[in-house]
Amino acid sequence: MDIIFSSLEFTADLVLRIGSIMLVSLLGIELSIQMGHLKYLTAITKPVARLTRLPSESAISFLAAIGSTVAAHTMTAQFYADGRVTSRVLLATGVLNTVPVHFRKPLAFYLPVIIPLFDLRLCLVYMFAFWLTGLLKLSFAAAMGRGIAPGTIPGDGEEDQIERIEHPEQPRKTIGQMIKSAWLARKKMFIRMVTLLAGMTFFFQVLLQSGMLDWFESVIWPLALIVDLPATVVAPISAYIFSPVMGITLLFSLMDQAGITEYQAMIALLVGGLVTIPVTRFWRTLPRYIAIYGLKFGSALCGINAGIALISWSLTLAGVILCCSH
Repeated sequence: MDIIFSSLEFTADLVLRIGSIMLVSLLGIELSIQMGHLKYLTAITKPVARLTRLPSESAISFLAAIGSTVAAHTMTAQFYADGRVTSRVLLATGVLNTVPVHFRKPLAFYLPVIIPLFDLRLCLVYMFAFWLTGLLKLSFAAAMGRGIAPGTIPGDGEEDQIERIEHPEQPRKTIGQMIKSAWLARKKMFIRMVTLLAGMTFFFQVLLQSGMLDWFESVIWPLALIVDLPATVVAPISAYIFSPVMGITLLFSLMDQAGITEYQAMIALLVGGLVTIPVTRFWRTLPRYIAIYGLKFGSALCGINAGIALISWSLTLAGVILCCSH
């Protein structure tokens, strides 16, 4: 019963936080559409649209992703539900929406922890893995965008999709009336998203806390052996999967006690990041993606993003081993 109550508590906390973002995003975008405000963002988002050759909706979602990835995904799903983007654009935009987090998150959360503990070289290697992931995802979105019909690309002689949307004249409404109208328009989508998010999160939390996902610990030791790491790094890497900051701190403690070298700490950090990708995508990201995009597109996007991240971290790990091993 403790597992059930603990999972319910975690799920309720997550749904409250993420669900609030979803609700604000859905209402905000609907209000913006009703008031015709989205067209003013076109000039800001055109450079990204031209780079990726995706429609303006994609660039606007990307702009939202700078502040909130969940908000951007919610916006993209809404554009698709409204018939304003195709399934191909949906997938490309879903990948594009995750690009900002690979530059924002490490600078905001990890760099302040790593710099006081490790030297600059190790910090840059760790940051590079995040940045490379972001660049590869941007390249992937641009590659997908090349297959879009020419008429849908801003700057190709056609008006942006946002600017082509007609807003028929309507009687002036009060703020309260507009919010009520926005809620009625998006209520069904919001309820579906929150229901899926709660169900999937609770399911994976029960699996995690019941020990049914302990198999991943057996994966760490063989990986450590492959890259010639001592057994002492298994615990920090395991901790890293659940809390990168905790894993980083434990690795520094080992290095400070001369338990591992700087090179081994660098490799352990990259192995930790590599192992964390499939675990967190399955445990945390997949439920959110399915809640927002549905099973088909949510699973596809999660797989694409995880695959790109695995390639990026693997390349970084291989590069460090080739360049720094003695």
